[in-house]
Amino acid sequence: MCAARSQGSTARNGPAARLPGARKSGAPANPSPQLATRVDAVPTGGDWIHEIKFDGYRLIADISGSRARLLSRNGKDWTSRFGRIAGALAGLHVKRAILDGEAVIVGNGGGTSFRKLQEALSAGQTDEVVFQAFDLLYLDGYDLGRAPLVARKGELERLLGKAGRANGGRLKFVDHLEGQGEAFFEQACGLGLEGIISKKRDAPYRSGRGTDWLKVKCVRQDEFLIGGYTEPAGSRAGFGSLLLGAWVDDGQLRYAGRVGTGFTDRQLRALLAELKKRSVAQSPFDDDRPARGAGKVHWVRPELIADVEFTEWTRDGSLRHPVFRGLRDDKSPAEIRLEAPPPEAAPPPQRSRGRNGARRRRDPEVAGIRLTNPDRVLYPGHGITKLRLAQYYESVAERVVPALACRPLALVRCPEGHSKECFFQKHPGSGLPDVVRRVRIEEKKQPATYLYVDSLAGIVALVQLGVLEFHVQGCRADRPDLPDLIVFDLDPDEGLPWIDVVRGARELAARLDALDMPSFARTTGGKGLHLVVPLVRRHDWDEVKSFARAVAEAHAGDDPERYTAKLSMAARRGRIFIDYLRNGRGATAIASWSTRARAGATVSVPVRRDELGPAMTSDRYTIGNLGRRLAALRTDPWAGFEEAAVTITRRMRAAVGLKT
Repeated sequence: MCAARSQGSTARNGPAARLPGARKSGAPANPSPQLATRVDAVPTGGDWIHEIKFDGYRLIADISGSRARLLSRNGKDWTSRFGRIAGALAGLHVKRAILDGEAVIVGNGGGTSFRKLQEALSAGQTDEVVFQAFDLLYLDGYDLGRAPLVARKGELERLLGKAGRANGGRLKFVDHLEGQGEAFFEQACGLGLEGIISKKRDAPYRSGRGTDWLKVKCVRQDEFLIGGYTEPAGSRAGFGSLLLGAWVDDGQLRYAGRVGTGFTDRQLRALLAELKKRSVAQSPFDDDRPARGAGKVHWVRPELIADVEFTEWTRDGSLRHPVFRGLRDDKSPAEIRLEAPPPEAAPPPQRSRGRNGARRRRDPEVAGIRLTNPDRVLYPGHGITKLRLAQYYESVAERVVPALACRPLALVRCPEGHSKECFFQKHPGSGLPDVVRRVRIEEKKQPATYLYVDSLAGIVALVQLGVLEFHVQGCRADRPDLPDLIVFDLDPDEGLPWIDVVRGARELAARLDALDMPSFARTTGGKGLHLVVPLVRRHDWDEVKSFARAVAEAHAGDDPERYTAKLSMAARRGRIFIDYLRNGRGATAIASWSTRARAGATVSVPVRRDELGPAMTSDRYTIGNLGRRLAALRTDPWAGFEEAAVTITRRMRAAVGLKT
């Protein structure tokens, strides 16, 4: 009769023992993680595998029997921080194992958010935190560090697979792709992910930073030391901005600019308390640039590490459009070194005098528009200020200006932020500058004046007034009687799964294709999808609306259990409403590249139809992650849109049941 084994333990001559390079050994006491080196291009060739780069906290998991210990990358014991993960790891029932991975919160489409992870830890709400395991260093008496990476990962997958769903979904195996790294990177960036990690498939595990693991990021992000902070302006609490820097080769702290956006109210208060504990009398930076034009500055010991995302380095060596993502307490201040070229000296910013003659800092300008109250937080959950919103539109100017130019607008204004009072505006009010244009449009009852823009300055001027959403009519100001778009809005009832919306968009697009009407897809930043058909300016509003209605009703009639073209809530229950009403005179639809007045600062984004899938949710893109998609785009998803414009023919009308 065979002797019983411990549940889940590996036999003496089990799979771990048979891995090439595995050797019998005691477990290391304090294993140090292997680190990736940043590069600008994805390595090619069959000797590389590629994984998604996560945006969380790196952890080494040391499991011993029914207990698990979690260590940060600098050796701190973080078991209590991630108790649920530790409990799930202890449930693997191994005698001894050491895993490498990352604690993350997974959002829509598979992306991870360091900000959300920090907020969850601060609030003590860690139910959504999972451990993404990507390496196995030790298992039941065998050191696997010398085994090839793919062999270690294979054993890790078997180990986690044995646990099944018993861990409540808190333990995930990180899969990989062999070869095709460039395509994988492009897809990751297109989905708004942080980037990828490329690893040599047959390399051993080597602690410390080396070239066996390489990281390629979709956008620029780095860690900086906080050397000071400025006083807050207006009604803002806490502080105005953080003064950032990093060590250079001569041991000096080089200034890298300031960050004043991305903070929640809670972070402003909590971080101010930490900064005050580190107060010093003298600047820790190697020159006087941090104090120029900054008002009153408070200096601190450079011990706190800020995680910052930004678009580029300016000519004078400062961060452009920086956004605070959180504090890193899993790294040592000595690690924070400047990777950009040493900056040149920058001239001090201009300052003006107030009524009493005192010198005050000048309000910032974007596209020549002065922004008052630039630090006003418009998206509290993400700390996005008015200045950051204006900078977003500046960063997508070449895309958003054509999308809005000369189209009559309807605006959603939220002067105090999306969570406060908002209102809809179609017609001019007081205080609008000349860069916001006016157009007189004949309507059925009487003429009315509408707004439009034709430049980035016009867009920023409306941001200055608290505009969070830009809705456009399907016509242009020079011929408002002739629409040049048809918009079909697929609006799902609450509770319908996203994949139903994707299926609906694909089926409706196929119907339009059969009519020889090319359609272009767009996420709305809300819960639905748009299909947009470009038109030659030949038909009046009644023609276009009646045709759009006929298409919607024909499509709903083919599958009435899933679709409806009726507006009533009763008819829409459990179905997708194919909204054709966007195509009437004076009606509007959310513009491409417009933000939404919703938590998360979501954005309406043009996408390719072949991108529609489970990961391409309508709220997939935000101000925070859209830059990653744009960095990966090789071609415009709506390339050829204007050239594809069609007329509504007799055949098209007949195909949807209209009289010809």
